[in-house]
Amino acid sequence: MAKRLFSPYELNHLRKYGFPDPDPNLFGEKPVEYLTGHAQFCELDFLVNSSTLIPRLESEKIVKLALDFIEKNELTHPAIADIGSGSGCLGLSLASILLKRQIPYTIYLSDISLPALQTARENAQRLIFSPANLFFQESDLFESYPRIKFDLIVANLPYIPTANISTLPSSVKNFEPLPALDGGPGGTTVINRLLKQLPRFLSSQGMAILEIDDTYSVEDFIFPKNLDPSIEKDLYGAPRFLIIIPRS
Repeated sequence: MAKRLFSPYELNHLRKYGFPDPDPNLFGEKPVEYLTGHAQFCELDFLVNSSTLIPRLESEKIVKLALDFIEKNELTHPAIADIGSGSGCLGLSLASILLKRQIPYTIYLSDISLPALQTARENAQRLIFSPANLFFQESDLFESYPRIKFDLIVANLPYIPTANISTLPSSVKNFEPLPALDGGPGGTTVINRLLKQLPRFLSSQGMAILEIDDTYSVEDFIFPKNLDPSIEKDLYGAPRFLIIIPRS
């Protein structure tokens, strides 16, 4: 077996969190974020573990798109749902930035996994000075939600086809939570379930932002009537985010 070589990022990360002279032979292929229990996202320090995905840099654009929408529409108290929140990186990053901008909010963070939801709670306690108007909901997508209309719905749901899981890097398929990766036979099963629920929970002037695989197009998904979809590229120019707004 080839000896693992840490990248400069991995070395810096390990040293920052108490591994001054890390020995690659001790760690195998386990991601450094799981070794330390920490991951950086939107300049915040999130706790992560085997029940949560490691936040990716690409996903930070979801936060930017959401903030741009709030600013453009001059929302004075946006209602936001972070579906499948995992560590809470999307919803809590929005909460942190909105607090700094002195914009009040109501944010629901939900996950089907209780351990993941508990991690999001712990991150909220660490990162948000005022946790008021943050709500944590155990729910399979929107199934256990109160009937609320949201201005923004954000989600990074499973989108990898089941047959492709085995082709993922070992650092992903052997360590990250499988339910957060496996999107069903075509990779779109969970996302299509959420799309079906959107008309009941998305406000008439709202927007949903869903992360998708960069091989997908709008035609790969099933949209309810009166919803207009488009795709936004990530910072690397790859089609990454499904944008849905109600048809006017």
